[in-house]
Amino acid sequence: MKDFEAEMRDVAFKAEEGIEVELTTIYLTKGWTKSLACLRLHGIFIQAVIQTDYLKKKLIKISEKQLAKVPSQGERMPQRGLLHGSTSSQSDLERENNITASTFSKNASIKFDRGMVGCDEEFKTIMDQLTRQSAKQLQVVSIVGMGGIGKTTLARKVYEDSSITSHFDKRAWVTVSQEYNVEQMLQCLIGCVNVASNDVLHEQRDDNLAESLRKHLKEQRYLIVIDDIWSKEAWDSVQRCFPDDNNGSRILLTSRLREVAEYVSSSSNSTINMPFLDANESWNLFCNVFGKTKFLLVFEQIGKDIVNKCEGLPLAIIVVASLLFHTGEIVEKWVNVAENVSRYVIGDSNDACSKILYLSYNQLPHHLKACFLYFGVFSEDYEIHVKKLVRLWVAEGFLRAVDHQNMEEVAMECLQDLVGRSLIFVSKQSYNGKMKTVRIHDLLRDLCLREARHENLLNVIGDEKLPFYKKKISCRWIRAASGFDLLPLTKCFHKSHSLHYPYGVYSYNSESVERLFSHFKLLRVVDIEWMCSYGFRVLNALANLIHLRYLALRNLRNLVLNGTEYFDLELFEYWNIQSFIICGDDVTLDFSKASGICKMPLLRNICIERIVSLGTLPVVHRNLESISWLHPKLCTKDLFTRIPNLKKLGIDGGVDENNLDCFYNFVHLGQLEKLSIRKWHSLNRIPCSGISWATSFLPNLKKLKFMDTNLPWNAMWLIGMLPNLEVLKLICAIALDDRMWEPSKEGFRQLKRLVIEDTILERWNAVGDNFPVLECLELRHCLSLQEIPSGFADITTLALIQLSWCLDSVLASAKLIQEEQYNYGNALLVRSENIMTKRVNNK
Repeated sequence: MKDFEAEMRDVAFKAEEGIEVELTTIYLTKGWTKSLACLRLHGIFIQAVIQTDYLKKKLIKISEKQLAKVPSQGERMPQRGLLHGSTSSQSDLERENNITASTFSKNASIKFDRGMVGCDEEFKTIMDQLTRQSAKQLQVVSIVGMGGIGKTTLARKVYEDSSITSHFDKRAWVTVSQEYNVEQMLQCLIGCVNVASNDVLHEQRDDNLAESLRKHLKEQRYLIVIDDIWSKEAWDSVQRCFPDDNNGSRILLTSRLREVAEYVSSSSNSTINMPFLDANESWNLFCNVFGKTKFLLVFEQIGKDIVNKCEGLPLAIIVVASLLFHTGEIVEKWVNVAENVSRYVIGDSNDACSKILYLSYNQLPHHLKACFLYFGVFSEDYEIHVKKLVRLWVAEGFLRAVDHQNMEEVAMECLQDLVGRSLIFVSKQSYNGKMKTVRIHDLLRDLCLREARHENLLNVIGDEKLPFYKKKISCRWIRAASGFDLLPLTKCFHKSHSLHYPYGVYSYNSESVERLFSHFKLLRVVDIEWMCSYGFRVLNALANLIHLRYLALRNLRNLVLNGTEYFDLELFEYWNIQSFIICGDDVTLDFSKASGICKMPLLRNICIERIVSLGTLPVVHRNLESISWLHPKLCTKDLFTRIPNLKKLGIDGGVDENNLDCFYNFVHLGQLEKLSIRKWHSLNRIPCSGISWATSFLPNLKKLKFMDTNLPWNAMWLIGMLPNLEVLKLICAIALDDRMWEPSKEGFRQLKRLVIEDTILERWNAVGDNFPVLECLELRHCLSLQEIPSGFADITTLALIQLSWCLDSVLASAKLIQEEQYNYGNALLVRSENIMTKRVNNK
């Protein structure tokens, strides 16, 4: 079936590439050339239909063969992926390859310490939930985490603990795996709780087995461990077999899938997230494999480097340590392993570690496989911004349309699915729990690289660890290392859809860049992190990329030493462009000479360092949701009425800009959710009259940020009236001579996060009612502030106070608030860094 899937993909790719090539010709040429391209395009469609019919017939034949192999009801399925009895809990992979501790396998070739390393808090939490006397009803506790992180090991430690064996009357363990069989599961569980012959069990039907298991558990306080469960259906098929006699019975479950774990768990507190091992725990596990803690200094240094590259994944540490144990203490061999950790851990797809990691990948649906493999285009240990990632996925065309959802919303659901499958991990979250950045474990990233290269999807150029393919194969995604010269390799780019260039194109002149991009005819994504602008003439080289959907040129460096150079979008008449991002020093955009933006009907996101002119928009742009950074004079009623679905707006002011009309025009942005105003040094007031701040003015605004402005504190009473404002950031936003803030009692009804940075605020007279639902307070570089108002102790929703570069008296006041909140039963967290001691002036 995998070969057939590859065949289908190749046919689809070939048709797609042919269509896009001919569309390029049709769009850019005239006359007979254009007519011939139309004829070729028609032929491609006909051939695609023929190929599709052939594949449909082939799929029917494959399906018929598979159905013929399905055993009849009377036949017994082979017992695969199940372990009978309560004394063994390894998966088949672990047991066969002897990669777990001797607690699991008496025949292991390496003698490990019987004590599990790490997860002490998780162990205590699970033990408490399993043996807690106050909760008599049946409860389910779930352990969730990526493959190889130690879920089964932790469950086994709990299962075999003496207090567990004495607390429960009956215990049973079943390992489910991906291809579960209800009959086998029930037989396994009955075999654990009742001594019965296999012949008797095999004679019973599923219904009889379920009733038999229920009867054996009735009136007994039992513990059932269901290890490695992959679906809700597997749980639903056996759930009714577990009676609830209000006697403290428990079920412990392990899964890689958060969706399954949360579906089964009795409450949100009953889902235990498996953490990675820290540096000390990782080293202790490594030492356990060797049965010693002391090494010669050279081997200790190399060993710790190897352990660090395993990034806290227990399975990886055990696999590498086992290899080194058998290798012996030979410096050259240890150094070789240190330089190629991932190759030794998942170097062979048949290795145990590879199988465990590949299980999660192989279970992904097709569109999620593409999304997952795409993580290979990012550098190692790179924190990936979620907004950027979903826009790239959309631009690449990985996702399927869903009714009543835009594609970025679909992409967010796909990312959440990958996180829920423990394949991707959240690095940073916003105040409301939304993902801001994500990362991937290095071993899973290496799996992405290997699989994507195998499928001719990704080529990494210029990375010494990943030598460039010698074959002249055009892969869909190209990632080039910093400063690597791509010009000699242009023959390999004719089918590429995306170019990711972290730090380039320094050595090219504009002619070379134009020649380079002339070979990327099918590009959908251009993402370049650092680039010399050459007076922006380089942008002309991109003009013929008619399939371009995502263009990002960041950190442009202008070669003009004096003054500011402008550029326009006269050549950028892209029908497909969705994201247009140009950032760098003195990058200023003037749209007045061109109508390029008006011919981008799919444009959703535009970010230019400074936009001074837009010209006239003759049509309504309903897809445009984000635009930055506009000059205040451009924020007109005419513009805002033509972008009715705008959700994010950035305004870049100026030293002498005194026109406040933009505030009155904000009333036309009914969908706006985030507003940022920066570098408006002359902004020293906010208009009051003529604006219904508390009602119809920006009714959906949730986030507001002022940076480098000159506002007075008393302007905050207007801001506080915004009906749905949840986040307020004041970064160098307050006038230097304004040193006291006394908030209005009526304001900030919905504010959850408040950030104040770089102010001369000395006195802050506030009570809890000024911020009734505040959850997070962040103070940075507030070196004149003496204390946080004591009234913050009355804010019952307050969960975090974060201090950076503040006086020690401010930290002391935060501690007092924390103590008072603790007395109320609230767990307020106080974090601090770079706290300053108050200086005393000697007179």
